[in-house]
Amino acid sequence: MDRMFKIFFLVCIIAVLFHEITWILNCNAIHKRIKGSNTQHEVLQRNMVTQPVSLRRCTPRKNIVFVKTHKTGGTTLARIIEQYAFDNKLNVVIKKGEYKNFHFANVNFDFNSKKYFVPPMGVKQGDYKNYKYNVFALHALYNRPVYDSFMENGSIYVTLLRDPVSQFESAFDFFNVGAAAIRDSSLNKTQRLQVFFKDPLKYWTPLKRSQRLISRNSQIWDLGVDPAKCPNSFVVDYTIKRLDNELDLVMITEYFDESLLLLKKKLCWEFKDILYLPRNVRSSRATLNVNIRKNISKWNWIDTKIYSHFLGRLHKLIKDYGPRFEDDLSAFRNMTSFVYKTCVANEKVQTFRKRKKIAFDMVRGNVTGHGGICRRVGKLDECNFGNGYILLLDLSYICESVTSSITDLNPHLKNMMKRNTNRTVRGGGSGGGDDEELGE
Repeated sequence: MDRMFKIFFLVCIIAVLFHEITWILNCNAIHKRIKGSNTQHEVLQRNMVTQPVSLRRCTPRKNIVFVKTHKTGGTTLARIIEQYAFDNKLNVVIKKGEYKNFHFANVNFDFNSKKYFVPPMGVKQGDYKNYKYNVFALHALYNRPVYDSFMENGSIYVTLLRDPVSQFESAFDFFNVGAAAIRDSSLNKTQRLQVFFKDPLKYWTPLKRSQRLISRNSQIWDLGVDPAKCPNSFVVDYTIKRLDNELDLVMITEYFDESLLLLKKKLCWEFKDILYLPRNVRSSRATLNVNIRKNISKWNWIDTKIYSHFLGRLHKLIKDYGPRFEDDLSAFRNMTSFVYKTCVANEKVQTFRKRKKIAFDMVRGNVTGHGGICRRVGKLDECNFGNGYILLLDLSYICESVTSSITDLNPHLKNMMKRNTNRTVRGGGSGGGDDEELGE
């Protein structure tokens, strides 16, 4: 009996040792296969090769509302989100009818507005109770109950704010506020600002309503709050608290790449989903001295207060991101630089409706990837950015997407919604625009 017990004990020890040796060999094999990572767990976190959903630590979120603000870089962000919607065949809120531009012009939606939307895929026109969408990325006044009525449950709400000084200067120029307020064609952009702030109420009050709204505290207006109803700091503080509770992420233009990393984490997206080139960027700006900057901040005091609050929130989110933030940020910027060098043959200034903007010509022919860091794997390109950061891309498709004009995706999205799901985006670098597509 004692001899049998010893034999049984020895067999157990051998089995345990065999299991441990096998586990160590497997770990070593994994470590050798994937450079720049110490464990398989870290690889799944940091390696950007597309992973099956079942292997991810989170599930990608596909229901998102982007409360688009004016002159904050919102066109760039909207295009990222709309491209994701197109690639994943998601239902997007777009305007019904045969228009090149499917966006709405700064509409104040209500509970009956769904009759103006293209129906979701598989839903009959007029079956409004089943009008539920995955993606909203339009210029419209924020109204949470109304948005919730046509968005899928659990949608993530995000917006983008910009330093009110830069945002005001951009709006003042883009919407011809300066030209309308001060009718002196001999003045340049900077001089018009200087004249305006000698007596801002004198020049602002006679403007038409749309120009008044866009040229004073316009970011809070886009967030659904009439600045005239915020007479003091107490009301503004209450508004900030409400928005803080309702919005899942407030991104900051001056920290756009950092904000995209936070969005990627919030939505459980991949790096390839947030690759971009800037959209709708003006070719010139006014020069702002210290005095003009102070005047703009004072004139837009509500936007300044809200921006300051959410800038602080962003810095806290960056801190909470974890120790990988700087590595991820550096890698992401390497990726966007790579995309520019790989995809852009020429950067040019185009005039569209009397406005000068930067546009891109796409590289023609075989797209191989700048710097020789990519290799062909089947029908895709595996691009190694070092330190475990690898992207598996369709480079030609990426280049078409990021260099195409801001309206080129529109017909493809509309065709997709009508169940014609052609994936290819054409027309790279055409540089066109539309009235509602208002970026930097």
